[in-house]
Amino acid sequence: MKTPVLWFFCLLIPLGLRAQEFNGGFYTGVVASQLDGDQFEGYNKAGLLLGAYVNRDIYTKTQFQMGLRYIQKGSKKADTKNNVYYKSQLHYVEMPITLKYFYYKKLVFEGGFAIGYLIKALEDKDGTGLIAAEPDFNKFEFSGLLGISYFWTEKISFQAHFSYSLLPVRPFFPNYNTIQKGQHNNVVYFTVAYHIASWR
Repeated sequence: MKTPVLWFFCLLIPLGLRAQEFNGGFYTGVVASQLDGDQFEGYNKAGLLLGAYVNRDIYTKTQFQMGLRYIQKGSKKADTKNNVYYKSQLHYVEMPITLKYFYYKKLVFEGGFAIGYLIKALEDKDGTGLIAAEPDFNKFEFSGLLGISYFWTEKISFQAHFSYSLLPVRPFFPNYNTIQKGQHNNVVYFTVAYHIASWR
């Protein structure tokens, strides 16, 4: 799996730079995430996101876009009053595929899905340190995503996105007092993007 991902990343940048019908760019940002199904609430786990993309116009106000990114997900709960601590740290490589609609000159709506591959999964269940996650998380994730972008200039935009696992990323969590329906990544992230070519 790692070899195809690396080849795709190497091919992504030249496409954006050389193919006249394509535009490209890079983005980075911060992630706030939780795991629905782990019995803890709140977007308490912070993470990082780095990515690149290419897109092309398919209609006057619509673009097709695909890319590759590294994103950190997981969950965190620290409740010293009740002596509860939990942290999961999930490292993914994802390929998002979306459609973008230019509602206004500076405002863009986006929707689609992402296919993710889990590079590493770590957990800390008692505050003593991160170790390999047990039970294991699924190696692949299929998630839906929605987003909105605001173009500050033709080259720079600010973006806010929400993504959610459409299938469980882990079948259960070891808590026998509840009915188990699996765990799902629930993620919001905020990015700033630099566009190599003008978007219109």
